[in-house]
Amino acid sequence: MLTARQGAERANGDRNGATEPAALQIGVMVVDDHPAVRWGLVQLLEAQHDFSVNAVCLDAEGVVGRAEAERIDVAVVDYYLRGRDGLWVCRQLKRLAHPPRVIIFSAFADSHLAVCCAVAGADAMLNKGVLGSELCDAIRSVVRGRRLLPRVSPPLADTLRRRLADDEQLLFGMLLAGIPRVEIRRTLGIRADELESRADAMLHKLEALPGEAPADSRRQSRIEHRALGPERRRASRVPR
Repeated sequence: MLTARQGAERANGDRNGATEPAALQIGVMVVDDHPAVRWGLVQLLEAQHDFSVNAVCLDAEGVVGRAEAERIDVAVVDYYLRGRDGLWVCRQLKRLAHPPRVIIFSAFADSHLAVCCAVAGADAMLNKGVLGSELCDAIRSVVRGRRLLPRVSPPLADTLRRRLADDEQLLFGMLLAGIPRVEIRRTLGIRADELESRADAMLHKLEALPGEAPADSRRQSRIEHRALGPERRRASRVPR
């Protein structure tokens, strides 16, 4: 049986969102640790005639196993999760033999997070404030191969580029521009595992906000951030 993604690629997509045959329903995974948000997403997606919610996860643990066991075309992944974050989940999913499309769904989606999404290989980033119809349209779009990441301003791109070593900056520019990884490997003459290892190292440097430590201590700061009240959390401007 074809997956929705395979069927869409074979048919070269339907720009008008026409009804898919039942066999080509889009298999969706929801990864979110907030019960109300998780429930709302499942209800929204299951109400669509062309979606099937095939897996629901409340944290990063077990996501890869579920993606291997179920038919997943698109994973809708919260950025803030217990333990690992959504970009880590994205990186693991993209290493699968048949990787799903990944949408990072964050309450604090901004240009900085968009840069990190590009390096992590995410196909889209959406703010949790969007209408449900926009999320559904995004799922249909990424299945058909569209990349939905906002444009990043040159000043921000330059600021983040300066965090990287000289030999990482060309790769950073190519990832930010959305050049397919297969083309990047061909151009740079590197193996797939080498490209992904370099992307991991770059993400380690890029994801931290100014003044934050790059990795383990940042994870602790996220735990503390979640304990703040809504107003203080909003004022902190940390991407969720």
